[in-house]
Amino acid sequence: MNTILKQLKTAKNIDDKKIAILMRHAERERIPHGEFGNDFPITKNGEKMALDFGKSISGLNVLKIISSPIPRCVQTAESIRKGMGKEIEIKTDNHLGDPGFHIYDADVIGKKYLEYGAKGVFEKFANGEKMLGLNDTEYLRTTAFDWLKSQTKENGITIFVTHDALISHFAHANGIKKYSKENWVDFLDGIIVEL
Repeated sequence: MNTILKQLKTAKNIDDKKIAILMRHAERERIPHGEFGNDFPITKNGEKMALDFGKSISGLNVLKIISSPIPRCVQTAESIRKGMGKEIEIKTDNHLGDPGFHIYDADVIGKKYLEYGAKGVFEKFANGEKMLGLNDTEYLRTTAFDWLKSQTKENGITIFVTHDALISHFAHANGIKKYSKENWVDFLDGIIVEL
């Protein structure tokens, strides 16, 4: 069971709170070094994982799903909704990917992602290295956090389907969870933020 499901199963009065779940998309094929892989869809196993996740949370008060516009995230959101068996609104937002709120210049930082990969860029960020194109910790604590709150106004759960890089940067900046190359954001996993 992933950490999100574990936390949801042990949480008390979760439907009476404003909850944001930042979740990585479902399984996709491995992206070759030097490519972004934006067009890589989720796998059949990824689709099943997302359907099963949706079934697991079908009894909870999920208000909406907001997804990165990258196709694998949208596919994940649709599979979660299908698994829940409910007509829940899905919308896309570039704050979650393409490029995401952790990036202010995709052309500049994109070269670093191609060179070092998501884990390598994050490691530099976590070690305090300034990287052109990447928003700093303060931005992620204030502006990005405020955006998340603005999308989570009612009691219940809002699911944000996004990417490992965004989750790791946001979690680190806000002291929620420490990720590393050995402890990376898995498919359909991420963080829960009570707002």
